[in-house]
Amino acid sequence: MNNYTEIMSIIDRQEHMLRIDRFTSDFALEFGCMLVERAKERGAALGFSIRKINGAVLFQHMMEGANTVNTQNWLRRKAGMAGAWEHSSLYMWAREQATGQTVQYNGLDPNECVQRGGGFPLFLRSGEFVGIVSASGLAHHEDHQFIVDTLADYLGVEGVPVPEIE
Repeated sequence: MNNYTEIMSIIDRQEHMLRIDRFTSDFALEFGCMLVERAKERGAALGFSIRKINGAVLFQHMMEGANTVNTQNWLRRKAGMAGAWEHSSLYMWAREQATGQTVQYNGLDPNECVQRGGGFPLFLRSGEFVGIVSASGLAHHEDHQFIVDTLADYLGVEGVPVPEIE
């Protein structure tokens, strides 16, 4: 059985460990291409999006085999949740599981936000919230971990904890 409080604590640590120095179009391209290469290596039909907090998309890519329209909707809704709460959409999923607080309970539109993993907030080292990276195509907690693992490698950060999700 999942320990949602522990999952939230681990995700919070991930978010604090994986902070970036700069958030530019060049960063979005570099990191986005790294996500794509990792997905190719894994043979995964994923979609990715990197966007500013104002919603401007700096990078987006759909792997061959991804359902483009459906994947775009998931990417947008996962990013919407991460943007609304400045927390990973997986964190918000665990919070929903722990408290019963749904998207609607929190005053959000379920057409714009979803409490499923795959939306990860991007913070500068200073703590400023600057963007969101989202992934869709695997199980939702695997979408989240795919982003975390790739961002940790991009930043050269070791020892990032992984939540145990059944």
